[in-house]
Amino acid sequence: MCTMRNFPNLIEHCIEWGRDSFNTLFVNRTQDTLNFIANPDQFLAELRKNTTSSGALSQLMEVANIVELKSTANYQQCV
Repeated sequence: MCTMRNFPNLIEHCIEWGRDSFNTLFVNRTQDTLNFIANPDQFLAELRKNTTSSGALSQLMEVANIVELKSTANYQQCV
């Protein structure tokens, strides 16, 4: 994982880095947002239990961005 984060120079590293980036952006954050909308208290409790403070802040900011995009339904903002 360190090789992929710092310098993915082999094709296998690049593929794995791409898969990880895709999942983070389009799967994990979307699922986090759905979980937050369904039950905010439980989501925050799990976040406190399983994530560092800076990681939790980053994750909450991403969730807030997605919720804002959904509420405005603005295609230009999404792009």
